Amino acid sequence: MGKSERGKQKKFDIVVFPRFVLPKEKPVSLKERQWSELPSDILLKIFKKVGPINVLTKAIRVCRDWLEVARNDPILWRKVDMTYHGDKFGPNDLEDIACVAVNWSAGQLEEFSAEKFGSGALLQYIASRSSNLKCIRLIKSPVSRKTLKKVIKRWPLIEEIELTGYLCTPALCQAIGLLCPRLKCFRLNEIYYYPGYSNERNLIANCIGITMPNLHSLQLISSRMTEKGLYAILKGCPQLESLDVRNCRNITINERIESELERIKILRLPVDSIDDYKFSHHLFPDFDPDFDSYYCGCSSCTKPDNDSDSETYIDIEYGHIMFQRWD
Repeated sequence: MGKSERGKQKKFDIVVFPRFVLPKEKPVSLKERQWSELPSDILLKIFKKVGPINVLTKAIRVCRDWLEVARNDPILWRKVDMTYHGDKFGPNDLEDIACVAVNWSAGQLEEFSAEKFGSGALLQYIASRSSNLKCIRLIKSPVSRKTLKKVIKRWPLIEEIELTGYLCTPALCQAIGLLCPRLKCFRLNEIYYYPGYSNERNLIANCIGITMPNLHSLQLISSRMTEKGLYAILKGCPQLESLDVRNCRNITINERIESELERIKILRLPVDSIDDYKFSHHLFPDFDPDFDSYYCGCSSCTKPDNDSDSETYIDIEYGHIMFQRWD
C-alpha cells in the first residue's frame, strides 16, 4: 500500500469513527450554568410538565428569574393538578401550596385536582378567587357534603366534576345537577362495599337521569345501583356517549338495557377490570366488607354532616316516584 493510499485510509477512519479523534469537551459544572438565561417560553413548558407541586417547592428556588416567571404568568396556573404527590407532603402543606397556586392564577383557574386533601376551607378559598372554574376533581377528599353544596353554587361555568372515594347522597347528587346546568362529565366512584343496600344508589341514579340531561360522559365505578338505576340514567341522559359502570356488581344487563346501550360509543361494563383506572387504589375499603358499616376515612363518614331532613332535596318516597317515570 502506497503513501497516498495510507493517507486516504486514515481520512476514511476519521470520518467513520469521529468519537476517537475529536477532543472531549470539558463538562460544565452546575455552579457555572446560567439558569437565568433560559428563555421564559421554554421555562413555562418545563413548569407545565413537572406540575405545580414541583414548581412551588423546588423550581422557584433555583433563581429569582424562575420565581418571577412562575409568579407573573397566570396562564401557567389555569390547570392545577395536585394528584400523585406520593404522600411526600401532609394535608396542611398541600393546602398551603394550593393557595399559592390559586393566588398566582389571578382568577383564571379553570381546573383543580386534589388527592387525599381538600378541606372545606380550601374549597371556599378557591371559590372566592376563581369564579371561572370549569373542572374540579376531588380524590378521597375530606370536604363535607354541606360545604360542597355551598361552593358548587359559586361555579356556574363548571362542566366536569369527579368525586372518587367519596360517600355521596341523593341530596348532594341532585344539588350538583340543579346547580350545574352545564355539567357534561360526572364521575362518582365509590369505595367498593358489600353489594347490597342498592335503594339509595338507585335514587342517586334517578337524580342523575333527571337533573343531568346534558351529560356526555358518566363514570360510576363500584356503584351499588341495580339495572333499574342504570335504565333511569340511560333514559334521562340522551346525549350520553361514554359510560363506565365497572365493578357495579348489582347490575344485570337485560334486553332493555342492551337496547339503550347500543348508542353508547365508549362503554365499560361491570365485568371489565378497573386496573387501568389511575385512582383504583382508592376504591378498596379499609375494613372487613362483611362488617355492616361504611367507612372511607373522610369527614363525610366520620363527622356529622348537619344535613337535616328539611335540608335534603329528595326523600325516599319522592325518589321512588321519580324512578317510576322509567318503568
